[in-house]
Amino acid sequence: MSTTTTHHRRPTNQGDHDVRNAWLSMLLLPVVFFGAFLVGEGLIGLLGYPVGDARPPLWAGVLATVPALAVFALPAVLSSWFAARASRRRRDRRGWVPAGILVALAVGFTVLNTVPMGQ
Repeated sequence: MSTTTTHHRRPTNQGDHDVRNAWLSMLLLPVVFFGAFLVGEGLIGLLGYPVGDARPPLWAGVLATVPALAVFALPAVLSSWFAARASRRRRDRRGWVPAGILVALAVGFTVLNTVPMGQ
């Protein structure tokens, strides 16, 4: 006598998977926050200016700030990509909630880090 077993997989809704990944992208916020800090301050230090004490020249500030802002924007880009994919595949717009939150945080972080450079 022989027995066979069958494995039944629950059909996955690709839209749900993309929405979940859009929300999970928010978990990267603490990592990219510290990563952006390390990149920005590290580049200022590599350029030979004291970290945190004095204001470096504008060109050095821009050179250090742009990569730091790019690092901080990674979760927003990733979440927006998953949200767009969920919208495109299944017309599921729920992924735009975390994407909007992350984009707003990235814009706020950009404003907070670039406005003082011009003063």
